[in-house]
Amino acid sequence: MARRVKGRNTPPEAAFPTPLFVLDAQPFSLLGEDDPRIVARIAVARQEGFVPAISAVTLAEVRRAGEVGRRLAWQRSCLTVVPASEEVADLAARLLEDAGLDGHECVVGALVVATAAIGSGPAKVTSSDASHVPKLIAAAKLRRASPLGWVPI
Repeated sequence: MARRVKGRNTPPEAAFPTPLFVLDAQPFSLLGEDDPRIVARIAVARQEGFVPAISAVTLAEVRRAGEVGRRLAWQRSCLTVVPASEEVADLAARLLEDAGLDGHECVVGALVVATAAIGSGPAKVTSSDASHVPKLIAAAKLRRASPLGWVPI
């Protein structure tokens, strides 16, 4: 079973393991297909001391059936699942505002970036979204002392 992060009644910086390497929907989906690019990126992240993680929102976003669905279920058990808590939602809203973004198409990206940014340590987000994620990461960097990066896929 996936490692779950407890967020309620715990300060966000203490609740989330860091450093985090957060996958959004596309890399998580590719992981189910055993894509060598994402498998290699996760291996490098682990070697660098990052904890591979996904937002609980990503679990709802990525739904696959058959063999890929079974692989995703197994891969999920190897990742830390970070809940979409009130703190994460509040940070996502601030990031959207700071980045000058709105609309439902940006909300999921903001939740994923907020998932990475909520902790106090270094974090990276791997995503194929070159339009919103870099802007959200730039906004998040202004709110934290530790590095936050984008790993395009």
